[in-house]
Amino acid sequence: MFLILKTIAMRRSKLILFILVSTLYACAEQPKKSEALIPVEERNVPPVKDQHFDSTRDVTGAKDSKTNNSKPQTSVIIALLDEAKSQADKGHSDKAAATIERALRIEPNNAVLWHQLALIRMQQQQWQQAIVLARKSNTLAADNEPLKSENWGIIAEAYEKLGDKLKAKEARQKQKLQG
Repeated sequence: MFLILKTIAMRRSKLILFILVSTLYACAEQPKKSEALIPVEERNVPPVKDQHFDSTRDVTGAKDSKTNNSKPQTSVIIALLDEAKSQADKGHSDKAAATIERALRIEPNNAVLWHQLALIRMQQQQWQQAIVLARKSNTLAADNEPLKSENWGIIAEAYEKLGDKLKAKEARQKQKLQG
């Protein structure tokens, strides 16, 4: 009988110990995931001829910045454009694209930002993306004819790279109408 009581007491103490440890573990602060940045693969893609990223080029053509969504509105956007240009000049097109995307989260209706991202996609030889982005820029460019002309040039060159001569010719005609 004594042996049975001793066994029950041991099981009970093990159970209490298990509950205590489980409770403490559940209440303890869990280690945080590493906040270290994951390295990004760097690719050195040569720029496409006649198309280069230039945040200083005057394609804004804005007369009134309140009504035209094609001119950078804040110093933050201008700083991000400059940073992206520096990154692109160093051959870091992925970083430059990420910087422009960051600026687009701040000003999603900025036609110049969409245009600059289209130029970066051309450098990366992502022709379809460049076409989509240049069209988006044209949609937001309102009456900014120089910017629209630049976008049609991007679209034409991207179609040429894709081998679609007819669409490239149509885009070149639209570029001439804008310019």
